Amino acid sequence: MKARRFGLAIGVAVALLAGDGRWPWAVMGEAGQPKRPMSVKESLIDGFDYADADSAQRAWRAEGQTPAVQPFQEAGKRGIQFAVPFAELPKLVRTVHDRQAQLDLAAAGGFALELAVQPPEVVGHLSLYFRSGAGWYAAGKGLRQTGWQTLYFSKADFGVEGQPAGWHKIDGIRISIWRGTGQNGLCRLARLAALQHPIALVIPAGRGKKQLDEMDTARETASRVAEMLADLGLGADAVEDADLPHGALGDRQAAVLAYLPRMEEPVLEALEAYVQKGGKLIVCYSLPPRLAKLLGLKNPKYVRESRHGQFAQVRLEAPEVAWLPRLVRQTSWNITTAEPESYGARVIGRWLDDWDQPTGLPALLLSERGAFFSHIILPDDPEGKKQMLAALLGYLVPSLWREMAQAAIERIGQVGHLADRASVEKFLAESQKALPAEVQKELAQRLARLAEADKKLAAVQAAGKGPEIIETARQVGEALVQAYLVAQPSPQREGRAIWNHSGAGAYEGDWERTAKELAAAGFNMVLPNMLWAGLAHYPSELLPQSKLCKEHGDQVAQCVAACHRYGLEVHVWKVNWNLSTAPKDFLEKMQSAGRTQVSVDGKPIDWLCPSHPENFQLERDTMLEVLRKYPIDGLHFDYIRYPHGQACYCQGCRERFEKERGAKVARWPEDCYQGPLRQEYRAWRCRQITRLVEAVRQEAKRIRPGMKISAAVFGAYPDCRESIGQDWVAWVQAGLLDFVCPMDYTQSDLEFQNLVRRQLELVGGRIPVYPGIGAWRLSADRTVGQVYLARQLGAQGFTIFNLDNESIQTHVPAIGAGAGRQRATPLHHTGSSSQ
Repeated sequence: MKARRFGLAIGVAVALLAGDGRWPWAVMGEAGQPKRPMSVKESLIDGFDYADADSAQRAWRAEGQTPAVQPFQEAGKRGIQFAVPFAELPKLVRTVHDRQAQLDLAAAGGFALELAVQPPEVVGHLSLYFRSGAGWYAAGKGLRQTGWQTLYFSKADFGVEGQPAGWHKIDGIRISIWRGTGQNGLCRLARLAALQHPIALVIPAGRGKKQLDEMDTARETASRVAEMLADLGLGADAVEDADLPHGALGDRQAAVLAYLPRMEEPVLEALEAYVQKGGKLIVCYSLPPRLAKLLGLKNPKYVRESRHGQFAQVRLEAPEVAWLPRLVRQTSWNITTAEPESYGARVIGRWLDDWDQPTGLPALLLSERGAFFSHIILPDDPEGKKQMLAALLGYLVPSLWREMAQAAIERIGQVGHLADRASVEKFLAESQKALPAEVQKELAQRLARLAEADKKLAAVQAAGKGPEIIETARQVGEALVQAYLVAQPSPQREGRAIWNHSGAGAYEGDWERTAKELAAAGFNMVLPNMLWAGLAHYPSELLPQSKLCKEHGDQVAQCVAACHRYGLEVHVWKVNWNLSTAPKDFLEKMQSAGRTQVSVDGKPIDWLCPSHPENFQLERDTMLEVLRKYPIDGLHFDYIRYPHGQACYCQGCRERFEKERGAKVARWPEDCYQGPLRQEYRAWRCRQITRLVEAVRQEAKRIRPGMKISAAVFGAYPDCRESIGQDWVAWVQAGLLDFVCPMDYTQSDLEFQNLVRRQLELVGGRIPVYPGIGAWRLSADRTVGQVYLARQLGAQGFTIFNLDNESIQTHVPAIGAGAGRQRATPLHHTGSSSQ
């Protein structure tokens, strides 16, 4: 009963490296600062209030070249501080401060760290670690703003290193600041606390290298649900299932099981005890018979779709459940059904297919003890999913309506890149003056609707009913968002690109519709993923054809014809080296021929080895094949790197490295991985990647001089050069790229600005920079907000990830409302980013 992973082709690793600046539980308050829900419980771990330097340094030990801590007292704040000497010590990658501890954090759902760093851009990201026996729990965050701020870490944010004994046996704490811009700075710490909220989000315990295949999906799903609950103003604590027998659920009012692939008997026993004490459960997808009985259900049964689109939406009907949406979109591929049996259980939602026809299968069941949703909660229709969760929780725990209503009102001013209503109104007033007359008229109409919504909200607040307050506050917020979108500037010279991971556009089999809607929203470029290292969405003479190509025809031909008809450039995106989508026989052929990568510890990796001459030829020739066959505007590299710092160490790499340097490696792979040849080998890895970019550009420009070469690259440089062999700045300096799209996927606007600012400095105006925006983790208005910030910093355009059936209905029209109002010409047409 496996869940198919909702994967993303690009940028996942950079998101993990850079950290995530947004707290997935907290409500956002004044000036964008996270605000805790009313019912949160806080337990202080360290107030950093030490009597003198000696006691502070005994508590927090500096490792290596990290400066020692010192106490400080200033403007009502007390704590410890330490220098961040990245300019003084250019080889220092991070600071490390450790503290011994004896803590039981099983019941904690997350942690708050209050700090200030000056200047904030010295921080790449901050990591918080908890040591437990032979392993660690580790999480990273980026700074959200300048000055004092509180970073919040959910347990869902924490990865596992080694074999930790459990959250109930914490014996150490570590705080590390990773290198950002390379300046010197000062970090101050004022408070570290454990938090407990009224809702638990149960996640699978980390099982190290032996963890289940579904583990990543489970944690991604939990993180997604946590963000939805945060947007509702409800704190949701991530609690590991292994800690449930230790009392981790405590006295929380509700627990959400977003996806637990496997539930052991002690976990089920703990859930039974929790429900018997009055706790409520919301369970998704996994439903063992014992858990079904606990909820008043019976006969859980796994059902796989008979065709794509069989499970496309959920029709909901339950008059007794306030604010329940009528319809929620969700494209699922398999489900778990169940039947009502006891505790007042009934079906309140049923599956419809993509033709709005009923399937007869239950999607959502509700009882006195909780609710069951028949699949994991997917990213599509996030607003509908949030409303569904709010209605269920409000019904099961009525006291939560008050918190959700308060949060809905407080959230009204958080629009785009702005944190409060006063800032939004100032932005609207200043923007209005520069808008064309017809747009000023449209904005005035939006503001009139906003005034009407404000009056309605005041009346509803007086009545004091939670669901009505939430809905009316949503209407006010939407009116403010629409005004913000319309007020955006729309320059006529910039690149407006969008990545399409599926290669099928937003509507499978209908590139015409996709191109028409993108052009209407002001986009001028599409970057469709048409080939991988072992798969092609067109009739290739070199790669196996995909199912998409066989069912819907040549995707490159359809895409180019439709996009060119609407004035859109097509830059065909290739996922280099990666064989994760290759047919089994093709993958086995590459493996048996010794053409795939090997990790430093001898484990196989399903990527082509970049140093293998036949792989180099295949990668080059497949990209050039597309150029020869179709009138495309450019070629776009992705995954143009190694998978991580532990690859490749195959025997072929050894032979080719030794031949090039003219000497043997005494201890392979140790000397090259961490020994005396480390830097030489890392530089050699970079050359293996760079030579492909160089070869493709040289031949492509000979075939069609006007075509463009571009690449999706990691945002954090030079870290990516060391870790994955991607020296994209050297490519820019050598004139190998015509524009570059750094994958700046972060929910922190401050971190986004720091990344873009640094990238513009590195490129130095040689070519246009179109920063990549991770729209799948942002609301439509926040995506437009990052477009605005990129423009303010001097970026020559932007690239959105990802074009699909969801974003074409949300993010694309949001950009078209204002930012893409006027058609624009990409800057790479001029051959210079400064013209």
